[in-house]
Amino acid sequence: MWLKRIELKKFKRFPDFPAQFSPGINVVKGPLNETGKSTLLQGIVAALFYDVKSVKKKVKDCVSWGSDRQYETLVEFEEKGKTYSLYKDFEKGVVSFIGHNTGEKFDTSKRVSGKMKDLLGTDSDEFFSLTSCIYQDQVKEISSGKKQISDNLEEVVTGGKEGILASQAMKKLDDKISEMRKGLDRPAKTNGSLASLTRQLENRLREYTDIENEVSKVEAQKIELVEVNKQLAQVKGQYENAKALLEKNEQREKVEASIENLKQKYNEVEKLLGKINMLLAKSEEATRALGSIEGLEDEQCVSEFRRSLNAIQIRRKDIENSLDKLQRELTEAEEKLNKRKSLKFLSLRRSVAIAAIISIGGIVGTLIGPLYLLSLIILGVAFLAASMRATSLLARDRTKISDWKERIQRMKKALGEHSEEEMKTLAEAKCSTIDDYNKKEGDFNYWLNEQRNLQNQLVGMLAGRTVEEMEEQKRQITMDLAVEQAKLTKDLTATRLSPEEYIELERQVQSLEETQAKLVDRKKYCEAVIELAKEKGVDAEKQIRLKEELESLEEALKQEEKKVKVYGSAREFISRARDGALSSVTDILKEGIQEYFEIFTSDKYKQVEISKDDKGNLEFRVYSDEKGDWAKPEELSGGVIDEFYLACRLALVKLIFGDKKPPLILDDPFVNFDSVRLANTLNFFKTLASDYQIIIFTLGDLYDKVADNIISLGEKERSL
Repeated sequence: MWLKRIELKKFKRFPDFPAQFSPGINVVKGPLNETGKSTLLQGIVAALFYDVKSVKKKVKDCVSWGSDRQYETLVEFEEKGKTYSLYKDFEKGVVSFIGHNTGEKFDTSKRVSGKMKDLLGTDSDEFFSLTSCIYQDQVKEISSGKKQISDNLEEVVTGGKEGILASQAMKKLDDKISEMRKGLDRPAKTNGSLASLTRQLENRLREYTDIENEVSKVEAQKIELVEVNKQLAQVKGQYENAKALLEKNEQREKVEASIENLKQKYNEVEKLLGKINMLLAKSEEATRALGSIEGLEDEQCVSEFRRSLNAIQIRRKDIENSLDKLQRELTEAEEKLNKRKSLKFLSLRRSVAIAAIISIGGIVGTLIGPLYLLSLIILGVAFLAASMRATSLLARDRTKISDWKERIQRMKKALGEHSEEEMKTLAEAKCSTIDDYNKKEGDFNYWLNEQRNLQNQLVGMLAGRTVEEMEEQKRQITMDLAVEQAKLTKDLTATRLSPEEYIELERQVQSLEETQAKLVDRKKYCEAVIELAKEKGVDAEKQIRLKEELESLEEALKQEEKKVKVYGSAREFISRARDGALSSVTDILKEGIQEYFEIFTSDKYKQVEISKDDKGNLEFRVYSDEKGDWAKPEELSGGVIDEFYLACRLALVKLIFGDKKPPLILDDPFVNFDSVRLANTLNFFKTLASDYQIIIFTLGDLYDKVADNIISLGEKERSL
C-alpha cells in the first residue's frame, strides 16, 4: 500500500495543507524544528486511523491553534493497483470511504475500520505507530526500557495484532480466580462471587422455609377471587351486549337525524338554486333587451347623449327667449319711430333747405332793409337747429333698429345650427325626434334598473358564493347523504327499539353497571387481601420464584466453581501455548533481525540471540567480535543501538504484517549512523522501497539522493 495524497485542514499548525506522495522513498524536509514534520506525521496517522467520533485527548488535541472547530483530513492511497480515498470531518463526525475501482462506499466508522484492517493489516493507530512508524526519540527505547520489542512480538503470536498479551492474560486469570474466591477462606470487606453466591443461597433457603408455612392461608381468597372473576365476566358480557344495543339505537338515531338534516339542506340549496337560475334567466332577458336598443350601447353612452341634448335645448331656449324679447323691442322701436312725424319732417332735406333759405333771407333783408327782418335770421337758425337735432335723433333710432335686426338674423341662424346639431345627435342615437329618444332612453333605463335589481338579488342569494360553488355544495350534500344512508345498515335498522323498549334497556344497563361495580369491589377486596399477603411474604408465586431462585443460585454456584476450574486450566494452557508460540516464532524474528542488522552494521554484527528472562519476557543479545562475547544491545555504542532497534522494527513489520505492505514512516532515525553505514542503509532502503513506500522526515538534505519525491514544508512539494 502506498499513500498518494494527503490534505489536512485546521490540523494543528496547518490551516490548509496538501501534500503529494509517490511510490518509493518520499523525503519530507523542514529547514528547522517546529516547521510541521511531527504535525504531518501525526496527520497521516489521524487520517488513516483516528475515529471521527472519538473523545480521546490525542484526537481532540489536533485542533488548529487558536481555533474552536475540529479538523478535516483527506487521504488517497493505492493498494494492489486499486485506488481509494478516505475523508474525515471531525467537526461533524462524518467519515467517507470510496473505492474508486471497486465501487465500495462506506460512511460508518465501523465499516471503514474493518476495510482499513483488510487493506493495511491493522486499524489501530497505536499498533501502527509501534511497528511501521519509527520515531527519532524512540531509537533508544531498548536501552531505556520504555518499550520492549518482546511485547510487540508477544502481542502478535499470542493475542492477535490488537489482542491482549499472553502474560497479561495469565495475570488477569490469576486475578480473576483470586477475586472469585475472596471471602471463602477468611472474612473480606467485599466477597467474591463464590462467597456471595453461598451467602445468597443460605438466605434464600431461610426465606423459602418461612413462606412455605404461610402460603395456604391465602388460597381461600384466591378461590373466592376466581369465583368473583367468573361472575364478573358473565355480568360484563351481559352489560356489553345491552350497552352495544343501546349504542346501535343511539347511532341509528344520529344517522337518521343526519340524513334528515342533509335532506333539508339539499332542498334548501335546490330551492335557492331554482330562484337563482330564474333570476339569471331574467338577468339574461334584461341583458338581451338592453342589447336590442340600437344606438344606446351602455349607461355612459346614454348619459353623454342626454347631456348633449340637454345642453342643445338649454342653449336653444336661451336664444329663443332672447330672440322673442329682441323682436318685441324692435317692434316697439319701429312703432315709436313711426309716431315721430314732426321729427321725420324736420329731418327731411327740404326742411333743412327751408331753414337755410329763411336764414339767408333774413340776413339779406337786414342788409338792405329794416332791422325787423333780423327775426327771420333767428327763425331760420332755430328751424335749422331743430332740423339737425331731429336728424340726429332719428339716425340713432334707425341705427339701433338696424343692429337689432342683424342680431335677430344671427339668433335665427344659431337656432338653425342647434337644430342641425340636435338632429345629428339624435341620428347617432338612431332616433328621428326627441320624443323617440326619450322613449328609447326610458326603455334603456328601465331594463338597466331591472338588471341591477336582479344582480342585487343574485348577490344577496349567493352571499359571496358562485353558482358553481353552490352546485358543488349540492353535489357534496348528495355524496354526504349517500354516505349517511350507507351507514344505516340492516344491523342498525333490525335492532330498532320502541321508546318503551329503549327505556327498559336503559334501566337494565344501569342495573348491570351497579352489579358490575359491586363485583369489582369484591374483586378489589380479594386482590387487596392477596397483595397484603404478598407484602408479608405470603405468596405461592413468590414461593415458586424463591424455589427457582434457589435452583438458579445452586446452578450459578456450580457454574462459578466450574469457572474457577476453567480459569485455572486456561491459565495453564495459555502459559504452555505462550511458551510454545514464542519459541516457534523467535527463530523467524532472529533471522530477520540478523539479516537487517548485518546490512546496517556493514557486516560487523552477524549473530543475534533471543531468550527469555525470569518473567518470561524476551531478551536480545548480539555477538561482539571486539569483546569476543555476547552483549546486550544497550551495552553497545549509540549508533549500534539505533541500528539494532531499526533492524528489530523492520523484522517485526515483516513478521507481523506478512503480505500486507504498510507505509514505513521514519522520523530521522539515522542521526547516529556513520557515513559508511548510512550509505549501506540508504541503499538497502532504496531496494526495500520496491516493496514498501517509505516516508522519511528530516531537517536536512542528507536523503535527497535516494528520494523519489521530496516534500519541502512551507514550499510546494516537487517530484524527482
